[in-house]
Amino acid sequence: MRAAWRVGSTFLFAVPVATPLLAAPADAIRSRIANYRELGSAFKAVNDGLRASEVQTVLIAQSARQIRNASRGQYEWFPAGSGAQGGAKTRAKTEIWAQPAKFKVAQDAFSKAADDFQRAVTSKNVAAIRASAQKLGTTCKGCHDSFRAPDS
Repeated sequence: MRAAWRVGSTFLFAVPVATPLLAAPADAIRSRIANYRELGSAFKAVNDGLRASEVQTVLIAQSARQIRNASRGQYEWFPAGSGAQGGAKTRAKTEIWAQPAKFKVAQDAFSKAADDFQRAVTSKNVAAIRASAQKLGTTCKGCHDSFRAPDS
């Protein structure tokens, strides 16, 4: 009788835990998209700030912090099961999960470039900011080329 109770209690406790996990991939994808939209807005602000007749260092500094924070958070944006394999709409390629070491190298490159950009912005040296922004953009492009599907 005790064995039956254990099996039954395990089942009762497993059902509530399993239900939220079924929604997790869609939530992870929505969250990832929102994070990348914010990151894109920050990059746009950097580019706008660099194109202005007078470089907008305050605006660029705010965006640099957002970019740096995103670079640190990105490691959590791709949990297992949050790809297109379940029929979800995402531009994240399966290579992210099939080649995790290669993907982590790309993430690390972005994180380092974001830190370097933050330091360049802090220096207020416009030439250094421009050069660092270009390097940062190159890391983004490299990751997109390998791990992001084109617009459909």
